[in-house]
Amino acid sequence: MKGGIYSDDKCPICGSNFKDTGKNLACPNHPEITTDNHKVKFGDLCYRTDSYIDASRTLTGWRFKTDEKTFDERDYKKDNPFGFSNLMEKYWEDKTIESTNRYGEIERKIKGGTEKNYTGYKKYFCSYFKNDNIKAIAIDEGRIADSINRITWAGNKTKDNYRSFLNDFFAWVWSRNKISFAKEAIPQPELPKIKYTLKPRKRVSKDVQFEILEEVKRLTYHVNPKIYLGIKWVCTYIKVRPGEMLSLQECNINLWTRHFIFPNPKEDKWKQVPLINEDVEILKFIGVSNKQIPFFRHVKGIKGVKENEPFGEKYLYKWWIRACVNLGVEGVDLYGGSKHSSTTGLRRKYSPEQIQQFGTGHLSDAFLRYFDTDDEQSRELYQETLPKRSDNVIPFDPALTLKNGGKNEG
Repeated sequence: MKGGIYSDDKCPICGSNFKDTGKNLACPNHPEITTDNHKVKFGDLCYRTDSYIDASRTLTGWRFKTDEKTFDERDYKKDNPFGFSNLMEKYWEDKTIESTNRYGEIERKIKGGTEKNYTGYKKYFCSYFKNDNIKAIAIDEGRIADSINRITWAGNKTKDNYRSFLNDFFAWVWSRNKISFAKEAIPQPELPKIKYTLKPRKRVSKDVQFEILEEVKRLTYHVNPKIYLGIKWVCTYIKVRPGEMLSLQECNINLWTRHFIFPNPKEDKWKQVPLINEDVEILKFIGVSNKQIPFFRHVKGIKGVKENEPFGEKYLYKWWIRACVNLGVEGVDLYGGSKHSSTTGLRRKYSPEQIQQFGTGHLSDAFLRYFDTDDEQSRELYQETLPKRSDNVIPFDPALTLKNGGKNEG
């Protein structure tokens, strides 16, 4: 039979190796001499214990699983390769490893902002599942559901982000390992669905957007004109997110073909954005190099920042909010006031299909949240459904008719 119980000790009298008697490990020449140093050898596995009973049970269990064809050596290795936290560390290493693309730029599978969120998700799930065997976790759907449901400090949208992260982790594990249990392959766990509704962002008219942009220019142009340009461009080039705009490298500004190039957008498919003539002339005046350096970087003399340091993730947002406060505009963030508001404004002249194809580049139904698709047509339709006589609209009397001499309240 496969495997056995052995010891590194030898008989102190004759030097013989200890043999398994079925009750203990004893010297074959001096059966009264035994040892408490036991090791179970089973293929490449080695399990040490000071108890013969423990060693015997372990060996019997491994033999039984082998006969049952459910034995997986990886489940019992000392480094616990199927431990949840161990697998998570390998997953994280794979996601954050850096590589160089054909443009000579450093790439990672997850972007900076996403990595920040993922770090929190990783910490939570490792704390919840610890280093338990991934097989035991996979067949316990209730435990997986509990891991999501117990995220009580976040809304459903954030819960769904946690869920997506865990689902991607499971997909990575299952794609790299043959996960089997009880003679059959274990399917990748199905995570519970989380329903949520994204609220539309607050938007502004093009006139208000222009006033905010002019206030940003007044506040920043003399300090660093690239602050103004960054916000101006996210209002103009609605295909580009604020975070993507901040990632723009000078080598990816092509003034010959008049394009911005973004090799690492959120969609994981590089995109180029045609520039309008006004911005081409601005860039020619400023001057751009062919070097892999951030276009949006700080200049010398600004307190709290270092010269040539890239703009922070919230830097444009900070100046947008400051301009809004000065103008008394409340509740409009940079994303809503730039990309969303510009997209809404286009609806007066272009169809949703034109805006989607040539403007935003959106490929999903999320695009419809950007604007009220047919407000004017709806108003015309509602005008036709308004109760009226054939010759005139029924007059509306604002005075309330109250019973029993009541008073107007509220």
